[in-house]
Amino acid sequence: MNTRRTGHGNNRSRIALIVVSVGIIAIALAIIGYLGYCHYQHEAEEAGAGAEAATAVAIAPKELLGMEKMTVASGKDALKLVKQSHRGKIEHVRDMAIMHYMNTNGSKFLTLWTTLYPSDRIAYTEAGKMAAGMRNWGGGWTSNLNETTIAGKRVYITSPDGITYHYFWADHEWVFYIVPHNFSDEELKKAIQTLDLDINKQKPAIARPTPLLSLYYVTSRPLMW
Repeated sequence: MNTRRTGHGNNRSRIALIVVSVGIIAIALAIIGYLGYCHYQHEAEEAGAGAEAATAVAIAPKELLGMEKMTVASGKDALKLVKQSHRGKIEHVRDMAIMHYMNTNGSKFLTLWTTLYPSDRIAYTEAGKMAAGMRNWGGGWTSNLNETTIAGKRVYITSPDGITYHYFWADHEWVFYIVPHNFSDEELKKAIQTLDLDINKQKPAIARPTPLLSLYYVTSRPLMW
């Protein structure tokens, strides 16, 4: 009788020990998973900061067809200047910059506006709204407004005076607007290619979950017995 009780007690002790061991392992895995999650969150925040660092100034190349970049205005200052020269409503803008590119003797000149929007869809919509606004503006803005494909991009073209032409297009979550002076057709194409985000791989990379994060998702599920 005593032997049975002792054996029964030993079995219960073993079961309790197994349960406690499994619980400790589960807690340890959960802690490791949580640390992995925190590590991923930190990486994601750094990636987000990197994306924000790809500002409207930084997204433009330092040099364009041998011409160096000169920043005229950025952020709120650039937005204020644009609002002063526009009649329509400007919305959804996350960042904006105005830059000049000029060769050494001043014979070739280009002004570039870069605008960052919350998403690709909004950027393409806003580019279309800009074109629609020009259609309603009248004068050369309307009569000279056309759409074409340059360097693989759907580009809107217009000219207020029939002499100086303006070009603008959406690329991912960005809208680019340029006014070139004394550019040949080939130089214009090269300029747009230089600004192409796919070719130049300037679109910020998205942080990927680490293996520890995957472990967190597994161990965060309820244990099934």
